[in-house]
Amino acid sequence: MNILSDSGHQPLPSGHIDYDDLHALESDLLAAVGGKEIFEERLRSFFRSAIDEVIDTARTNRFFLSQLEKTEKTYLGTKFENLLRDWLQVPRGIILDLKIGGREVDVKSTTGGRSGWMIPHEALEQLCVLLRVNESASTCAVGLARARKAYLRSGENQDKKTSFSAEGTGNIWWMVRDFAYTPNFWNSISDDLRDEIMKPKGGTERLVKLFENCLETPVSRVLISGVAKQDDFMKRLRKNGGARDKLARAGIAVLYSGYDRELMQELGLKVGHREFQSYRPKTPCEALLLRNAGKID
Repeated sequence: MNILSDSGHQPLPSGHIDYDDLHALESDLLAAVGGKEIFEERLRSFFRSAIDEVIDTARTNRFFLSQLEKTEKTYLGTKFENLLRDWLQVPRGIILDLKIGGREVDVKSTTGGRSGWMIPHEALEQLCVLLRVNESASTCAVGLARARKAYLRSGENQDKKTSFSAEGTGNIWWMVRDFAYTPNFWNSISDDLRDEIMKPKGGTERLVKLFENCLETPVSRVLISGVAKQDDFMKRLRKNGGARDKLARAGIAVLYSGYDRELMQELGLKVGHREFQSYRPKTPCEALLLRNAGKID
């Protein structure tokens, strides 16, 4: 059944040797996250949050994945693995990274080519979750596979790891493929606007600049931290003296998917996991809706 066809879902043929195992693994993964809709919604922000946390704008004044050191890019794979384990609420395996539905599963990720996952000896013939991100295109893929030797290249690197051959990738069960995740915010604006947002001395003023200039743009807590550059960064956004007060007086609502989900959907906004968006009403009806919800003055 093509349960994620709109997102690039591509299961293996029912007669494939790995069909039963991968079908069961996908079912367990979707059950763990609450189903297809929640999986897609959270996936949009899953990679964005992980990448932004490693970039760490608040403390490093960096903005892009390309600015990371080689060791930090290597660590990013560990970050994905840890966040995935927490998302699924599953334990670590005895040998491999996760234990899902009683099976040990390895997690491999790449920010490079179409088959860049490096498979160690302990994962040979084992089930794997394959994660791929393309930061320049803001697209990702989540695949499932059994890392059979027949699917892998014959050569190994100096760490005794190998990767899927071009033909071997035909044995991957794709949960999503070329799926759009939340792009790096800093790629969506000009350098001049970035400088304007970051210019004010106070964190509250910087957040006001962010939300008034970037309407209907997903903003994560990590990004808010990077802009506010203060330990109590969320205080700089809240009401009672925060950016929300100034924005509400200007007729701009700041909505949060954690508790404004239905309101955001009613306004036609795409809802991501734990993301903020600012919105200026386009009609008197929208203004009344937001005013009654206490989002604007």
